[in-house]
Amino acid sequence: MAIDVWFPLAIYYTDLTNHSEYKNAFLDRIHTLREQSGKQRTTESASWTGDVHRIDQIHNDPAFAWVTEQVELHSLIYLKTLGHDLSKIDIYIQRSWPIIATKGQYVARHAHHTANLSAVYYISIPTEGYAGQTRFFNETRQNELSSGIGSNMTEGYSEFNPLNFQQANYDPVEGRLLLFPSKQMHDVAANETDEERVTLSFDLVLTAKNSENCATPEFLMPSPEHWKRVTQILPETDTETALAGLNT
Repeated sequence: MAIDVWFPLAIYYTDLTNHSEYKNAFLDRIHTLREQSGKQRTTESASWTGDVHRIDQIHNDPAFAWVTEQVELHSLIYLKTLGHDLSKIDIYIQRSWPIIATKGQYVARHAHHTANLSAVYYISIPTEGYAGQTRFFNETRQNELSSGIGSNMTEGYSEFNPLNFQQANYDPVEGRLLLFPSKQMHDVAANETDEERVTLSFDLVLTAKNSENCATPEFLMPSPEHWKRVTQILPETDTETALAGLNT
């Protein structure tokens, strides 16, 4: 007999050796940004996330230049490993933001729908106790022959293995950089320690390389160099006329 396993999810990670040289400076800058961001806009049980507090461009902050360069480098390695032709694409860091989780705080299940590639960098992780894993969920469940059979309501598997895993859990490791497809559904479990868990998140997008003839390969977003921003302003009277037509 034989079983072939196809379509695996590829998660990339690497431990950055110079992490300790930058850790304290990163933490100081992140706490300063948080203090300047005003009142927390999320619930007490949710981690403080910079992207919902108008802090989502840390890749343009000189204080984070080193880690931004690392994200750029390892994104290229990841894409090359996946088989991408790097001569056809440009890569842009679109958004990046800090996250702070105190005791009991978590990041709810979500995906990054406006990006192609995402990364998380673990700056400061509690030394003892459960700090909260990053968890990737197997939503397609290609081998689930009876819907829900692996749930805790049924417990229909005698053991979990690569053919039936419902999620993959990654322990936070200080100084580690993790990269994954942005569309992959994931969450971060609650920090159960008395120390903060501090991370950075990055969203990247892939576009066609800029070219003079503007020729864009199918299924690649055209280069932003060729975009045209809509600058016209719709007169208020036209808006009222259009709405009136819809309501008749």
